[in-house]
Amino acid sequence: MVKYFPGEQERFLVDIAAPTTVLHLLERLRVDHLLIMMVHINGHKQPKTAIINPGDEVLFFSPPAGG
Repeated sequence: MVKYFPGEQERFLVDIAAPTTVLHLLERLRVDHLLIMMVHINGHKQPKTAIINPGDEVLFFSPPAGG
């Protein structure tokens, strides 16, 4: 999973044993879903209600900073 915040890029792995939703994963990671603007699963844009399967690559994008 990759998360982007101003000035930093972080990549880490999260193991899931069974299919779960993006929203459940965000809850598990203690990330407010309102901070996530867009989600990609295996290179395809998906809603936050989409199912994540073991082995999927999930990208979270936060809104761009600035004004």
